[in-house]
Amino acid sequence: MNIFELAKNQEKQAEETYRKLAAVAATEGLRTIFTRLAETESRHFEIIQKMEKAEKVEISDSDILSYAEEAINKMNFGREQFKMATSQNETYKAALAQEAEAEKFYREHAEKSTDEHQQRVFLALSNEEHKHYIVLENIIEFINFPTNHPENAEFHALEER
Repeated sequence: MNIFELAKNQEKQAEETYRKLAAVAATEGLRTIFTRLAETESRHFEIIQKMEKAEKVEISDSDILSYAEEAINKMNFGREQFKMATSQNETYKAALAQEAEAEKFYREHAEKSTDEHQQRVFLALSNEEHKHYIVLENIIEFINFPTNHPENAEFHALEER
């Protein structure tokens, strides 16, 4: 399987994961974050398709970090919603690992590529996957905060590369 097929499969799998998470999300805030992540992965799939056809593509910097920060800061879980969210904890951790792998995958292929345009796109995709990792990491931290203090959870890991 070539690099483009591997990348497309990875993006399709990530999109499916986020759509499933959105479908069972405990709150509207989580649902919209996961939906936005799924849409981003779908755009990544389209970018890879264009690269495979040797078309020039540009990838714009997403606003997912600021969007997720705002959504998380607005969340106010009730007891049942909190239980639902924490029951998804392992799924969130699996998605987190998936994002770490995607980031590493794109970074490695950026380093290996001899095509300057592909290098830039792979590096941009790696950076986008890193943002997704940060979003998931903060969701996990938020839902694991003690039940009587969820309003104090902060979205603090905003360092970008």
